[in-house]
Amino acid sequence: MNQVTQEITAQVQKMRELHEQMTRGKFEELNTYYSKDFMGYLFIPGSGEVEQMNYEAITKGNSNAASFYKGKEIQFEYSELMIMPQANEQAAVSYEILFIEQDIQVKAVSLEVWKKEFDGVWRMIRWYEEKGPASQRERVTVDD
Repeated sequence: MNQVTQEITAQVQKMRELHEQMTRGKFEELNTYYSKDFMGYLFIPGSGEVEQMNYEAITKGNSNAASFYKGKEIQFEYSELMIMPQANEQAAVSYEILFIEQDIQVKAVSLEVWKKEFDGVWRMIRWYEEKGPASQRERVTVDD
């Protein structure tokens, strides 16, 4: 695994952990992982629309989500992480997400571009997330 791949893997994993901290009302550190030049798109299956976001919209959305999820039990599972370095300072990233809240789960795929900015910190500059419909969470039971 090369240096770029290692650094971005660590950033993506940290973002997953920070998303889960929304249950404690925390979102400020998460917002530092987005570039001021951020541009993103989110497909919402319920409406069939794609919502466009810039830095202000994504950071405000994280603040709103932290208020909504505060005190609730949520979990994010990431899988199929793929990182394709484009240069020493930029890489395309994709992975699958399973969001779980109580008995509801939502599967999604995230496509991102990360860039090492002037201060040496990797930040997300572009993002597209395609969510699937919410479904009942499958429970695994163990028979005695």
